[in-house]
Amino acid sequence: MRALILLVAIVLILALVGWITFSKGPDRASVNIESDRIRHDTKQVLDSGGQLLHKAGDKVQAEANREPSNRDTTPVTR
Repeated sequence: MRALILLVAIVLILALVGWITFSKGPDRASVNIESDRIRHDTKQVLDSGGQLLHKAGDKVQAEANREPSNRDTTPVTR
């Protein structure tokens, strides 16, 4: 029963994002998987993820190249 509910939930989510469409004609109904839309959406996600990683890498590089402040270089006495 859980598997059926999970399957229905997945199909509903895919239909909501437009990856699956349903159509009904006079003598038949069909389910269409929009593969071009799936490719387009996944490419957008990968591109934006790559840009996010590049930004994070640039920030890490900038922090690594930053000159240390006096607070960072003074020895700790105990």
